[in-house]
Amino acid sequence: MSIKDDTEARKMTEARGKHGMERGVEALQRLKDAGYEAYFVGGCVRDSLLAGKSGSETELPAGKVDIDVTTDASPRQIKAVFSDMRTVDTGIKHGTVTVVMPPGGAGGDSLPVEITTYRTETGYSDGRHPDSVEFTRSLTEDLKRRDFTVNAMAMDADGNIIDPFGGRRDLEARILKAVGDPDERFREDGLRIMRALRFSSVLGFAIERKTEEALSRNRRMLLKLSEERIFSEFKKLVTGGNAGVVVRGYIDVLGTVFPELLAMKGFQQHNEYHRYDVLEHCVRAMETVMTVPENRLHMKMAALFHDVGKPLTYSEEDNGRGHFYGHASKGAEVVAEVMERFRADKALTERVVTLVRYHDLIFEEDERLLKKWMRRFTPEVLFEILEIKRADNLATGNMGEPLKAKFSRISSMMEEIICQGQCFSLRNLAVDGKALMALGVKQGPEVGRILESLLKAVVEDGVPNEKEKLLELAREKIAARV
Repeated sequence: MSIKDDTEARKMTEARGKHGMERGVEALQRLKDAGYEAYFVGGCVRDSLLAGKSGSETELPAGKVDIDVTTDASPRQIKAVFSDMRTVDTGIKHGTVTVVMPPGGAGGDSLPVEITTYRTETGYSDGRHPDSVEFTRSLTEDLKRRDFTVNAMAMDADGNIIDPFGGRRDLEARILKAVGDPDERFREDGLRIMRALRFSSVLGFAIERKTEEALSRNRRMLLKLSEERIFSEFKKLVTGGNAGVVVRGYIDVLGTVFPELLAMKGFQQHNEYHRYDVLEHCVRAMETVMTVPENRLHMKMAALFHDVGKPLTYSEEDNGRGHFYGHASKGAEVVAEVMERFRADKALTERVVTLVRYHDLIFEEDERLLKKWMRRFTPEVLFEILEIKRADNLATGNMGEPLKAKFSRISSMMEEIICQGQCFSLRNLAVDGKALMALGVKQGPEVGRILESLLKAVVEDGVPNEKEKLLELAREKIAARV
């Protein structure tokens, strides 16, 4: 499977971030000219500092670039300052107004900037949202309510950093540390537990010991959260460069809401083919699987869950050798249930379930077999199944060079079938519906049935994909149906 380099995509993300910060300076300057304090705050400050580090090993998150600003202006005053622009009352009750900066300069797109009044928060009876919010004139008080020190820094329009909690030091040390009392931070908002794991995965940061201990102590706070919010963080976690380390290290925390993953921990396979327990095997497959930005989420998720059916299908021979008959089908059922529980979108669910269900598909260096599978799954999905299977084999710890070479040859064969325009779908078939109707077949389902039978004959039975031969075969099928 050929994997495109996504360096360009990341460069574009960094360029959008730089452009966004430049446009954000316009918002800061407007507020400052009107007599108010204004600073960039949160993730855009963190990522700006990370992007500016020479030789940084941190992989900045791809996707949209959020520009957040904090100010001592009230929501009413913010709207007055930007009265000539479109504003949205994103969270007016909590002091947040989104200003849509019009297109300007290179880039050409409008830029939403979230501007929030300095505030303090008290009471979190639902474990997610503050019971009351009070506006304050103090930037430090506003920063104090934030989750982690690396997110509790502010930056003015000249690039000067306001850092009352040591966030820059922790950023340099690649450490994730709660602001103040970590138990209090997690009890205020249980989603911060998932955010900690996500940041650790995406940024490659270690979690500071006290924060880590509090995270584990408060893990049942996750049960108060909506499934959608948990899954939103989980999707980012599994696509992070440090995902394997996080899943291994915090499986007991993740297992609070993903018991299916926890069930794989320590589940020994008792099979000479596997060196690792089921969880470690699946984590290694997730780390090993090759992806591009377009398929990273479903490929990583499928690799992590590909053997989730094993604990439910284990059987043992008299000699103690373990087997997992039907584990792929059972795993697909489990994944479908997980996706439904977390309200995953249909396309993601279907792709992950398909990859889990068919990760044991038989591949051989046989053109007919490969074209049969390409017909059934489409080339795109078949390449992904092959890659999941390759990662699965690598993750056993026992994959030899001959098998690695075989995977490479099969991938090349599939690419050659596509490049040569060989027939594996109706689109490549030498006859079409019009040709069948010219033979007297009435328009309708019968046309499709005959075309499918002709395709099967070409792909599986070796009938040449030639118009006259296929028309002759079609006549035989029509005569047999009369």
